[in-house]
Amino acid sequence: MKTRIKIFMTFLFAVLFVTACTDKFEELNSDPNVPGVSQAAPDMLLTNAIESMTDRVHEIFLGHEMGSCWAQHMAKAQYTDEDRYIPRVSVINNSWTSLYAASGQDIASIYQVGMERENDNYMGVALVLKVYVTSVLTDLFGDIPYQEAWNATSEESIVSPKYDTQESIYRDIIAKLDEANSLLSEDGAEIAGDILFENDILAWKKFANSLRIRLLMRMSDRDAALATTEISKIIADPDTYPIFEGNEDNAALMYLGSAPNNNPINENRKTRDDHRVSANLIDLLYTNKSPDYRVSLYANTLTAHTDDYVGMPNGLTSAEAAGYLGNGLSNTCKLGSFYTAASAPGMLMSYPELQLFLAEAAHKGFIPGGEAAAEAYYVEGVEASYYQNEEALTAVLDDIWYDTFVSWGWDESDIMAYALEDFWGYGGWAYDPAIAMEQIATQKYVATFDQGLQSWFEWRRTGFPVLTPAASGANGGKIPVRVYYPSDEASRNPSNLQEAVSRQGADDLNTKVWWDVN
Repeated sequence: MKTRIKIFMTFLFAVLFVTACTDKFEELNSDPNVPGVSQAAPDMLLTNAIESMTDRVHEIFLGHEMGSCWAQHMAKAQYTDEDRYIPRVSVINNSWTSLYAASGQDIASIYQVGMERENDNYMGVALVLKVYVTSVLTDLFGDIPYQEAWNATSEESIVSPKYDTQESIYRDIIAKLDEANSLLSEDGAEIAGDILFENDILAWKKFANSLRIRLLMRMSDRDAALATTEISKIIADPDTYPIFEGNEDNAALMYLGSAPNNNPINENRKTRDDHRVSANLIDLLYTNKSPDYRVSLYANTLTAHTDDYVGMPNGLTSAEAAGYLGNGLSNTCKLGSFYTAASAPGMLMSYPELQLFLAEAAHKGFIPGGEAAAEAYYVEGVEASYYQNEEALTAVLDDIWYDTFVSWGWDESDIMAYALEDFWGYGGWAYDPAIAMEQIATQKYVATFDQGLQSWFEWRRTGFPVLTPAASGANGGKIPVRVYYPSDEASRNPSNLQEAVSRQGADDLNTKVWWDVN
């Protein structure tokens, strides 16, 4: 007993001695292997945040097997669970964790570094990225942690954050984009590590304001007055609020073409080949209308130079898909080679999408100009969609030009006289105010091919084009309108999760998020 007391007193004396004899207690108690914000490299954080965020929204299971399949751009020929509305728990958990703890936390650190170093441009870029990540999360799940999220750099980290309502989140992130526009200045301090816009601050301002229009339109059925005020303000003052002016402004990560910096679907193609173009999209662009040239970029023909386009119905069982038309893998169209290339762009938002949002805003009276303005925006949006990947589309058309068009019943004089800019007569998309909302929404749906999540979000909001649920779907004959909360949250943050479910509605695939009044 005396020995134990002696040891304790020796230890206590040592502690008191160290405490009394040093004014560097904070330094002694800091882990040199865990650098703080002051040691952070914002350029490296920015590079990683952009790539991890883009990788996640284009990730094969989330972006394509849920987003693109549920929007019926793509379909599965094997392993068809997601296409039948049976998402993997692991994918939902990993998506939540990645967007919050990987890209989201890097973004929060960039903002902190910007504040500490008085670099408004880093702060503005961080706000734009934070809004993008937040918008994806809330559009997937509805109510989510927001105000108390990403606090790992604060003095008291919140490990069980409360869930905010989607309404409050939307109102705040729209305001955050206005703040970002004010912070971003070409005359301000330089940034580095920007693999999205190559450190071009004006490009970030254009992205901030274009993204703001997207989000205002998404919530416009809940607050048309806000959409009217804010979009009108942006459109009326392009010097203060610049937006995308052409495809050269698109927010698209240009992948380098080799692992680990290749497009996620290209990486997936190294070991699998079970994604096909949806029969719905083929019917829309080819079977049921005069041919729309974009089908040639979205889908490969079955056999080069000879065969037509055939899509795979969504939501077949694996056995049904395998036997479709005798052999589903062989007798339906693969994704277009442009979209499976290692260097295929990871699109976050495009100029054609923006123009079609503005067409809707004009049609609904949110911005001036009436139907004349709506038509002008609509025409520009559709034409820009054709020219977004002009070089690749032209190459595909040159490759299949003669034999495929002959199979459509055209004679040689028609073929040789037809040029890319002549799409209107054959595409059958001339603007009609009587069905304008259906046309605008459908054209946005076509223009956002390979942006699976955004296509699905917008289909949920507008209801166009009209989609038929999966043939052998497992969701009561309904296309999902949200995603389950991650199972990990039930153990990590159960009380706040349950409060959100009680407020929002059942935690299933059919509970609509706040902005979805369709």
